[in-house]
Amino acid sequence: MKILSLGEKIKLRRKELNLTLKNLAGDRITAGQISLVESGKSNPSMDLLEYLAFALNITVEYLMETEETQAEKICLYHENIAEAKILNDELEEAEKNIENSLHYAQKYNLDMRKAKDLYLKGLIYSKKKEYGNAQQNFLSANSIFIKNNSNEEVINTFLLLGKITLRLKAYHSAYSYFQQAEKVFEDSNLGDDFLIGQIYYYIGCTYFKLGIIDKSIEYSFMAQEKFRNIDNKKIYAESLLALAKEYCEKGDISNAINYSEKTLKIYKEMNNSFYVSEIENDLGKLFSDFENVEQSFIHLYKAKEIREKTNDSKIIETLCNICENYIKLKDEIKAKETLNEILQHIEKGEEKSLCDYYLLKYRVELLEGKLEEAENTLIQTLNYVKKVNFLKESAEISIMLGKFYIDNGRDNEAAKYLNEGIKVLRELKILDK
Repeated sequence: MKILSLGEKIKLRRKELNLTLKNLAGDRITAGQISLVESGKSNPSMDLLEYLAFALNITVEYLMETEETQAEKICLYHENIAEAKILNDELEEAEKNIENSLHYAQKYNLDMRKAKDLYLKGLIYSKKKEYGNAQQNFLSANSIFIKNNSNEEVINTFLLLGKITLRLKAYHSAYSYFQQAEKVFEDSNLGDDFLIGQIYYYIGCTYFKLGIIDKSIEYSFMAQEKFRNIDNKKIYAESLLALAKEYCEKGDISNAINYSEKTLKIYKEMNNSFYVSEIENDLGKLFSDFENVEQSFIHLYKAKEIREKTNDSKIIETLCNICENYIKLKDEIKAKETLNEILQHIEKGEEKSLCDYYLLKYRVELLEGKLEEAENTLIQTLNYVKKVNFLKESAEISIMLGKFYIDNGRDNEAAKYLNEGIKVLRELKILDK
């Protein structure tokens, strides 16, 4: 892709059509006039531009397009490719496209394009778990977004900064970022239920981590309400689409476009099934932590439904959470039914999922009072995680086995497995020596 001056566009198109300066000039103008325009020594009048556009079979708009506008389009192209590559985990290719975009953004002082490139770099660093670099790029991007009043971008960046600090257990910083996202949303009147639902959800999570349970519950319910609204949007979108068609029939193109764009936006929001299922699943876990199992089931079964429809492998995670709830309720039958579902979804090579399955199976067997089977399941799981070299899990399961033997008065075996587990945790530097 190359950025062309007005003269270069005319010359390139003339050459494509095998026209000499004289051919192009015809009887209307002189070859010298065109030569001056092509060399950039003269600016053409509007009449001359219209003549050249007609003679070269191109649009006046194309000829008048500035170098900055061309650079903006090139940046957008590379950004779109970079985003697609990031989604596909092709991070090296994504970085190349971002660098290409940044080159033009800096050369032509395209502030918003530079901000988007920094934002995308932040996403790549996040994927690589290089959180310090990710934060730095997100903060740099957001300073530009704020300056340009790009409210949706500001909110999304605050959300990402909050998620990083939440992951790093800097809960007060995370709360600050999520609170800023909430304030910008309220001030900007965006009316995006999915976006504010995410903000409420993460504020609820942060309050939970800070031990402010009442507030955590309040925000979790607020998030729930917003996600419930998304379910009603299909009817709303259909009514907007009908309006768009009516305006089109009347010849009111402006309103037809306006309502069709609104319809598209809602359908795009509704299509965020991956993110909706993530948050429904996490809300389910959160309500389970509040001991509100009824609400937890509502969200977990919603996540299960979405993940089944989209063939999302994370359905195993949701089923494990559902099984945990049934164990809490001491519902042996439902817990075993869910265990069978988990096993049906586990494919070859999913070692972690298989480990989770066996640990849940152990707990269900304990619930049923089948101590011998529970012991065998735990020993089988321990041997399996050792085989696949899951060191942390092998330590945790050794300690679980030790506690099982303590509860059943088998002190020698208990000591053996407890010591084994503690030794591995120390080797992993999870426990001090």
